[in-house]
Amino acid sequence: NEDGGAGLDSFFDDFAIAPPQPPPPPPPENKHCDAHILVFRTPLKTVVKKTIKSTQSDTSGKCLCQCRYENLKAGNSQPNPHDPSVVHDKYWAQRRRLFKKFDEGIELDAEGWYSVTPEVVADHVASRFQDASEQFKRALNSNNNNGRNARKRRGQQSSKPMVILDAFCGCGGNAIAFAKLSSSVVSHIICIDVDRTKLRKAAHNASIYGIAPNRIIFVEANSVAVMERYYRDGTLVMDPPEISAKYPPREIYDDFTIGGIDLLNEIGQRIDCIFMDPPWGGIDYNSMGKDGYDLARDMKIRGCERGCIGFPPTPEVDGFQLLKIAAAATRTRFVVYDLPRNTNKRSLAEAALEAGYEGNGKLEEHYINSRLKTVTAYFGQDFRHLLDLKKHQKEAEGGQ
Repeated sequence: NEDGGAGLDSFFDDFAIAPPQPPPPPPPENKHCDAHILVFRTPLKTVVKKTIKSTQSDTSGKCLCQCRYENLKAGNSQPNPHDPSVVHDKYWAQRRRLFKKFDEGIELDAEGWYSVTPEVVADHVASRFQDASEQFKRALNSNNNNGRNARKRRGQQSSKPMVILDAFCGCGGNAIAFAKLSSSVVSHIICIDVDRTKLRKAAHNASIYGIAPNRIIFVEANSVAVMERYYRDGTLVMDPPEISAKYPPREIYDDFTIGGIDLLNEIGQRIDCIFMDPPWGGIDYNSMGKDGYDLARDMKIRGCERGCIGFPPTPEVDGFQLLKIAAAATRTRFVVYDLPRNTNKRSLAEAALEAGYEGNGKLEEHYINSRLKTVTAYFGQDFRHLLDLKKHQKEAEGGQ
């Protein structure tokens, strides 16, 4: 180099020569001597070229490292504004993982902070509904092949997208993910929760994501009672309700309708599949140990203690009974069950058998940053046709 390396002065300015080191020991025989090598110590952070700060959002004058550093500093340095006994610091640090649009005004209650499904997981589960939509339509067609005017009914049913019942809506993480799907895949989502405050937060959050108000209805009711008392094989069996003060009042909240079970007569005449993310028993579910969460022992869902209109009170149910009730409420028996990561797989299999699923179920484990967060079980299709049961039975009889 003709300038003797002077052009690299600014580069080496970012390094500092290490303090003098004691003389190195004599080199071993037949080895090269490294005493002439100078040791440099690199700074702990990347040194970037200074740029003039701009109030505009354009970051074209900044390098990638600086943009990432400023974004990290602006987000993670913000202290937790909540009481740590109500909202733990770790949940606050993960707020944008729960909702990517958190900073636009997402609302959560104390339970929602630890129970809402992270958005990336919710979107993945919703994508499974899209994958199953064609299979779902074929199932409807096969159910309508018998009887008179079958061709007419087949044409009407095949064009209908799914209606999803979100049995434990909470603050709306999964419902929003379902509503992101095309209306040709999912037409409506019926969100049920016993807490109107949660429904209001879910409606508000859906409005932030730009969900059309006619895609989701929010029903203040006990989901166990609704599935057990009001639906059979996907059809609403409740008589048209009379005007009564017993029904929770209707309201329009952020353009979404919130009301009682009388809303089901307007949109919920049929349901095609059920998604359930029930309460797991608080944040202590993980204390059961690996594979220690038993659906019959550890999951307890409150029934309708005061009774529902036209029906007696509904008792408390466990995780086994909940799956059985949901399976009986749907026509296609398509039920998606969100569960703790330490759910005992044998317990889940026994619950499926008790609910009448004799084929195979599908279980997905959801990892975020290489850590298992939750599992989702899919039930609905009977895979027994893939097994040559008669062949195995003959072989078993021949071996006796």
